[in-house]
Amino acid sequence: MIDEPRLLDREATPAADGELFSVDADAHLQKLTSCMFPTPAQLPVELVRAALKRRAAGVALEVRRSRLVIDDDGEEVTAAQWRDLACALDARRAPADREKAISALQDAARPGIGLLAVLVPGAQEIRIESPGRDKRPALHARGGTVESAASTKDSRGTRIAIRRRDGSVASEKKLLTELCAAVAGEITLNGLRIGKKPVLRRTLVQQEVDLGTDRGPFRVAIPARGDICRIWLLDQQIPWQLFTCAPYHGLVFDAALESRQAATQQEFAQLAAAAARLYHWLADHYPSFPPRYQERIEELLFKKIGTTGDLRLLSSFAPFRLRHSHQRLSLEEVRRQAARGRLVALPLDASRERFPDVQQQALLLTPRQRDFLINVAGVPLVSLPPSAAGSGKWAKRAGVWLRHAHRLAARLPRWHTGVLDATRLSADESRLCRELELMGRAHAHPLLPFPLGVAMIPGRGLGPSFWRRATPGDLLLRRGHPLVRSAVRSVARDRANAELALAALVPRSF
Repeated sequence: MIDEPRLLDREATPAADGELFSVDADAHLQKLTSCMFPTPAQLPVELVRAALKRRAAGVALEVRRSRLVIDDDGEEVTAAQWRDLACALDARRAPADREKAISALQDAARPGIGLLAVLVPGAQEIRIESPGRDKRPALHARGGTVESAASTKDSRGTRIAIRRRDGSVASEKKLLTELCAAVAGEITLNGLRIGKKPVLRRTLVQQEVDLGTDRGPFRVAIPARGDICRIWLLDQQIPWQLFTCAPYHGLVFDAALESRQAATQQEFAQLAAAAARLYHWLADHYPSFPPRYQERIEELLFKKIGTTGDLRLLSSFAPFRLRHSHQRLSLEEVRRQAARGRLVALPLDASRERFPDVQQQALLLTPRQRDFLINVAGVPLVSLPPSAAGSGKWAKRAGVWLRHAHRLAARLPRWHTGVLDATRLSADESRLCRELELMGRAHAHPLLPFPLGVAMIPGRGLGPSFWRRATPGDLLLRRGHPLVRSAVRSVARDRANAELALAALVPRSF
């Protein structure tokens, strides 16, 4: 949100010596143009807005590092604003008069600052031409002085030319392109027309709503993503403030309104009512949307129903799929199916091979649909136990591979350079071997019907260990295997970890 700086007290208080307190109008102007907006790069946008308020149908901008020009075809600057602007820019005028002029210009331009935006950072010279029918001379401000100069513009409109030290060209161009995209008139930037875009973008559906007020029509939309409400306040179709709030009675919507103040509570309720009608429209037209937008519609409608408990939205909404059918069911139809008997719920990607035993009619559900039917709508669904799922061709092959993986890992790399002598092992490695042998003697592992002898060999392989063929019960650990190194560290910290290390290191195939 944009916070307006406080104006200095225009009611000057007499000092002890009878003089008025000094008011620094130059500092006030600098603060106004620097702090009124999130960034001073928005000042050219404010000059475009001022031109549109003078009924300009076209605005041409030239934005350069050391030069800024705004030329429009609107009405001339009013005589009162011209006098106030000349006074505000002239450092030779009385501070109280300058403050009064600044206040008048700002009041006329609210919620922005209007022509005061000519004081862009680093401005060295300002020339404003708005001759009108009286062929008024140009206003030329430089070094704190304001003078009249011959005007070179003899046509309708106003031309503002500013020479400056170093402008934020990239930021200014970006803000002009984004914020002025919804303006009905033609805006050109450095000779190129600014592309048109709506204020409310990335929406599923939007509609113009007449609230019966003097503000004019509002626009309400349902966003394609996000879960908060956004209310854009516009001035001349240029955004100047954004309000955000949590979903209103479960409704997520965006709105844009031409207004100098925030929407009242009554107006906000009217906006929400319009959004509720758009929710019903989305429910009715759900099948015509692409799949990714259907998921968004489901998300919005399910959240709305979960918040309010009102199921009327689902009277014409049929998102639930039947297996082996193109038919979609509404909530009421799903309930009737469940009332007839056992209603099975399957994953959306369920195939005949994965669930060969399911003969009755079943629903294919996404996790969101399943959660809604069970936890919000209270529909009794039956989930298949893991044993009911078939293997499928690829699952069977994977299962065969997994059953032989440990055996393969244990048998392949049996060649080694010899068992490491105890003197070549570290203290922690020796401790691991000793603790595993003690666990083996205690028959701590169900696959050990015999005493266990543990030794280490150098290197690493597919598996962390294997059995020595010549001597049953001798377990050889590969010293460099990551699992063996981890077991060494774990048992070094706490010998009670030896049981876990034994279960992890003993091969599962003999």
